Amino acid sequence: MENNISKYHFTVEPFSEDYRGNLSWGTLGNLLLRCASLSAGTFGFGYEQVVQRRLAWVLSRLIIDVPAMPRTGEQFEIQTWVKSVYRQFTDRHYAIMRPDGTAYGHAVSTWALINIDTRQPVDLSQMPDDQLWQCIVPEREAPIAPPTRLRLQTPELLAEHKAAYTDLDINGHVNSIRYIELLLDRISKQEHAANPVTRIEMQYAAESGAGHRLQIFADRDSDDARRLYVIKRDDGTLLCRGILHRSNNG
Repeated sequence: MENNISKYHFTVEPFSEDYRGNLSWGTLGNLLLRCASLSAGTFGFGYEQVVQRRLAWVLSRLIIDVPAMPRTGEQFEIQTWVKSVYRQFTDRHYAIMRPDGTAYGHAVSTWALINIDTRQPVDLSQMPDDQLWQCIVPEREAPIAPPTRLRLQTPELLAEHKAAYTDLDINGHVNSIRYIELLLDRISKQEHAANPVTRIEMQYAAESGAGHRLQIFADRDSDDARRLYVIKRDDGTLLCRGILHRSNNG
């Protein structure tokens, strides 16, 4: 811990990579969320602390911008800090660092705190002892482009997925990072090789659970980006929006 910035060290282990030997997006996404949880716990507002008050953190937005992933056997560090706090949301930033101090890339997540029983958001200014405000690092920026407007112009149904056991998190909902993997699977191996994904943007709108049938819609608007929606087939509930930005030169 240094100046309210939490730091966690990792190595790209076998089976945590994709077929090219790069750290997989799913692994990185889960590590980012894990670091967020560990850091929050250090400051007194992690999962174990807030659940005692019948509260829970809910991920609203996630942007991961990593042009070059660490590869098998390479070491990397995830640094994370609270950037800002609003009435109902808080922004957390991340830097994914090489051992030499340069960055592989950066990420930003936006969280809301909800009441478990009512599912309504909590006013973050009511957090005890001003915990969130005490750990803000406003002076450090994550050099990452702002979010893109996620809207499909001509939706096309690409696939349907029935949520099952391996999709679920500890709350029994489809894991936030699992949605990213479902969207990545809509791009072929050949496309991934020719134009690798370098940035992922996600907006989360609702929860889904085991047995729900998820429909994935896409709208390809250019050669280097793909916009997708995930909808619950039974009632049309929008679950999340995503956009996959890809390299132009592979």
